[in-house]
Amino acid sequence: MSLTFLIILSLIQGVTEFLPISSSAHLILFPYFTENYYQGRSFDVCLHFGCLLAVLYYLKNDLKRYIKNFLFEKNKKESFYFIKLMIIGTLPVIFSGVFITLIDIDFSKSIELIGWTTIIFGLVLGLSDLKEVTKNEFNFKDAFLIGIFQSLAIIPGVSRSGIVITAGRILNYSRFSSSKFSLFLSIPVIVSALIFELFKLNATNEFIIFQEYIIGTILSFLFAFITIKLFMHFIEKISLKIFVIYRVLLGIFILVIVYFN
Repeated sequence: MSLTFLIILSLIQGVTEFLPISSSAHLILFPYFTENYYQGRSFDVCLHFGCLLAVLYYLKNDLKRYIKNFLFEKNKKESFYFIKLMIIGTLPVIFSGVFITLIDIDFSKSIELIGWTTIIFGLVLGLSDLKEVTKNEFNFKDAFLIGIFQSLAIIPGVSRSGIVITAGRILNYSRFSSSKFSLFLSIPVIVSALIFELFKLNATNEFIIFQEYIIGTILSFLFAFITIKLFMHFIEKISLKIFVIYRVLLGIFILVIVYFN
């Protein structure tokens, strides 16, 4: 793998993982349109690990508070409530992931599907942003509903962060609250995905750490952390229209290539 290719893939993963534009779609589209070979699941694992480190570092103060309250404070109510929210919001994704694995569906081969999901869920994101803000604190019912929405992100082009933000806005939470909840939910989702992939790679003896993988992890961490910082800083100051427009244009481009090439 060339250094340029490595940097581009790390940039794509780091920038798109936490923006509502679908990282999985971009990682599939880049090799497809540039006629590069697939980078391999081991490298994908390293890129996702870098993104996990980035979100953990960004949320470190919140996570420290929850851990401190859980371990040392008499009133553990806040920490228990947070843990329950994460479990309730993550279970639908795990169940849908296991189901897709058992029936052996591979969405990554359908560029046409990515084109349509990119457009459709981009428009849904835009419509959801028209809702008024009436809620501040997430409850168990809303966490479960968001988890159901999040399970759709198994399909490339949907975007995990995008669908969580969409669900949050539909349920009348602010852009910032929806985006931050998306960041929190990304932790158990990425950890679960990493464990699952590592088991698969270990079973086939495919997981080998190369120097370029370490570089990819570091670069994806840096790109992801910068993206999260900027996105969370500006999310309340701008609408989600820029992401909607990008998704629609990208989807149209993909479909034009598919149908008219």
